[in-house]
Amino acid sequence: MVVCIPARNEAERLPACLASLAAQMADPRVASLAICLVANNCTDGTAEIARTTAARLGLACKVVCVNLDPTRAHAGWARRLALETGARLLGEAGDVLLSTDADTTAPAHWLSRTLDYLDAGYDAVAGRPRFSPSERRALPARLRRRLAAIQGYENATAYLRHRVAADEPWPRHFSESGASLAITFEMFQRLGEIPSPPLGEDRALLDAVRAAGGRIRHPTRLHVYTSARMAGRAKGGASDTLHKWISQPECQAIGGASPI
Repeated sequence: MVVCIPARNEAERLPACLASLAAQMADPRVASLAICLVANNCTDGTAEIARTTAARLGLACKVVCVNLDPTRAHAGWARRLALETGARLLGEAGDVLLSTDADTTAPAHWLSRTLDYLDAGYDAVAGRPRFSPSERRALPARLRRRLAAIQGYENATAYLRHRVAADEPWPRHFSESGASLAITFEMFQRLGEIPSPPLGEDRALLDAVRAAGGRIRHPTRLHVYTSARMAGRAKGGASDTLHKWISQPECQAIGGASPI
C-alpha cells in the first residue's frame, strides 16, 4: 500500500501530515505502508523535511524532486507523477494506491475504513475533506457563517442528488478531492494514462474510473482534515475559494468549491 503526496513548498505542514500517517491504527490487511512524495518545483526544504521526518517516524518514504516546466508546474501533473511513481512500488492485484495532500492530516481510522469500502467491492473510494477544526475557528466570523450555510446547502443537495441517481448507499457525499482518494492497483492499471488537468485532477481521475466501469464509494464516515489557509499552492484550489468568499459581501451569491 502506498500513499502518494504531491507537495510544493510544504516544509512547515508536511511533518503533521506524515505523523498522522505513521499513527494509523494497526490493521492486519496492511502488510506494509510506503509514502511516495513528489516535491514539485520546491524552493524550501520540503524534500529534506520529508526524508528526516519519515526516518524519525519509521516510515518508508520515497522522495522525488522535480522541476516541471511552466506548462506542467501544477497540481494535476504533480499528483499524476506521485500516483505513477507510487504505482511502480506496487506489484500485486490486491494492492492499493492512496492520495492525500501535504497540508492534510488523516484520522487514525483513515486507512482501515478505506480498506473496508474497497473490500466491499468498490474500485475507488473518495473521502470527504474537512477544514482543520483549529484553523476553522481562527477564520473570520462572517466566513465561518458562510461555511456553515454552505454545509447545510451541500447536505440538502447531496440528498436530492442521491434520490435522483441512487448509484451507491445513503448516506454519501459528492466531494471528490485528492486529499482523500483511494484506488485499487488493478483499476489503476486498467486506466492506462492518468488525466492531469491543471485544476480538478482528482475529479478527472474518478471520471476515468467511472468511464472504465468502476464503482466508486463516497462514504460520510471517511474524512481527512485539511488546511484552512488563505494562501495555498494550487491555483483555483480551496485557498483561492476561501479568499474569494471572504472578499465578497455576505449577501452576494456563493460560488466555488471547498472542503467544509
